[in-house]
Amino acid sequence: MTNSTIITILVVLITLFQPCPAAALRERIPTVDHELHAWLAPIAQMEENRLAGMGRNPLHPLARFYRQVGFQPVWNGPAGLLPQGEILLHLMALAARNGLFIDDAPPVPLNRMPTQEISFADASPLPRLAPHIQFDVMLSAGLLRYAQDLNRGRVMPETVSSQWLAWRRPQTRDIPVELARALAEDRLAAYVGSLHPVNPAYQGLRKALAGYERIRAEGGWPTVPPGPALRMGDKGPRVEALKRRLCKTGDGPGDMLMVPAGYDGTVEAAVKSFQRRHGLRIDGLVGERTRAALNVPVGERITRIKLNMERWRWFPDDLGDRHLLVNIPAFELRVVEADTTVKRLRAIVGRKKRQTPVMSGRIAYLEFNPYWNIPQKIARRDILPRVIADPAYLIRQGIRVFDSWDRQARELDPSGIQWEHLSARYFPYRLRQDPSGMNALGRVKFMFPNRHSIYIHDTPGKALFNRQGRSFSSGCVRVERPMVLAHHLLSDQGWDRDRLEAATEMGQRKTVLLERPIPVHLVYFTAWADADGRAHFRKDIYGRDRKLLQAIEPEGSRLVVCSGHRAQSLLSAVCRPLKTGPGTPADASGGAALSTKPAGEVAGHPMTGI
Repeated sequence: MTNSTIITILVVLITLFQPCPAAALRERIPTVDHELHAWLAPIAQMEENRLAGMGRNPLHPLARFYRQVGFQPVWNGPAGLLPQGEILLHLMALAARNGLFIDDAPPVPLNRMPTQEISFADASPLPRLAPHIQFDVMLSAGLLRYAQDLNRGRVMPETVSSQWLAWRRPQTRDIPVELARALAEDRLAAYVGSLHPVNPAYQGLRKALAGYERIRAEGGWPTVPPGPALRMGDKGPRVEALKRRLCKTGDGPGDMLMVPAGYDGTVEAAVKSFQRRHGLRIDGLVGERTRAALNVPVGERITRIKLNMERWRWFPDDLGDRHLLVNIPAFELRVVEADTTVKRLRAIVGRKKRQTPVMSGRIAYLEFNPYWNIPQKIARRDILPRVIADPAYLIRQGIRVFDSWDRQARELDPSGIQWEHLSARYFPYRLRQDPSGMNALGRVKFMFPNRHSIYIHDTPGKALFNRQGRSFSSGCVRVERPMVLAHHLLSDQGWDRDRLEAATEMGQRKTVLLERPIPVHLVYFTAWADADGRAHFRKDIYGRDRKLLQAIEPEGSRLVVCSGHRAQSLLSAVCRPLKTGPGTPADASGGAALSTKPAGEVAGHPMTGI
């Protein structure tokens, strides 16, 4: 929302409610309003008495707030806006800077107070309150919703992904009571500021958002025209457009535009910086993929940043002083200590049809030379067709067959089984791959017990780590240098590199408990800011950005809705709705467009395996 829009809102509202001198605008209402009390006091009392169904009434936060302030208007009086009301409107007008989605269209001039148009969603219609009280209620409902959204997110993650298994931000803040106290102490702005997550990753995105909003206010960035790949030695208008584009996001120095040398070493370094931030192949060439990423409009980048700020509102601020963070779209595992990344390891994650879920857990133990008890889904869908096509497949891969999943299961000769008579629906056997150089789990796995049997492990397929996109697994996370991670986790337990090497060379299964289990978080972030405050973007490999964008509801108060001409209601001038129209032409890394139409699988799925 532009400054002119904010000013327009305030001018319209102040004009609308200014029939009396300015001193009257700052007059607080000293007594209980009987209309408010009659309407909301029973609801507040019902909650206090813990009556049946009280948690399902959406008016409870509103009722509790007005009970705290003595059932009197706090934002607006008969003579117009009160001082706190002016502060409130200013704060809500800044919602876009806080990463919340609002419409930037200016409000329609208003000439009357809404009355019968206003009602409450999932509750009774707004009673016939005096106009100034009705407006006060609308502002209170909007602010309560705004505060909740800012602190814990607008969308419940469970509604976006049926397999949300991550730690959730605790519901410890009593927003109605805190808001009333902040009003009494004249610190409304400070209170709203305290609602933001303090996680450094979230704060980094806030700073990145401010930078990209500045770029948008300046008119965005130029596009690089189509044509052959740009490289060292090239000159011409396309190279000059490229240089202007790179300078806009700080990938190249500002004085790069002053040097008429064409595509020189400075430009190549700037291109590589851009490619690194967008998960592209770092070759210094501007081919089709790099050019597509360069030409993504700034508004699309801002949308990505806001969506990922929303995701961070779901998580607790404390992920563990020492923890592992696997960012699925980034194909990366990071070891974090005291909010600082101390190690980065390339990772392989689940393919689109067997997605790695968002989840949290604690790595409790490591297993060297692990057996791989092949999950039934993988055995039926992946292994069985290969065995039917090649009966010797199991023997070559070192996979043994057992007649059940019992501990006392009997081993069977695979050559004596009529594999062609089995199917994905009928597969009564257990398959197990013994420790070896061919074992799909490699030499070590990192276990954080969970019902989906998801874990981090080694792999014999090292060549796949050289790919830019690494979604190849069946849901588990494969890590490129597992012994580096194992050494980091076990070094304080007396394990040096020689001892680790000896444990794997023995070829026998060995379990090592961690004396201090370490939290691990599998997360899905398509945008983040690095330690230098620079924004990074990745392709939305599972289409979850699209799903989240669909789930976000109109900004402002979800308690209050207009059944009539919303554009002429006072509410629409204060809390604008979300833009959920079609996305811009390209994905965050030059892939498919960000669209609000359902597409593909968007959530994690029950799975086991690698």
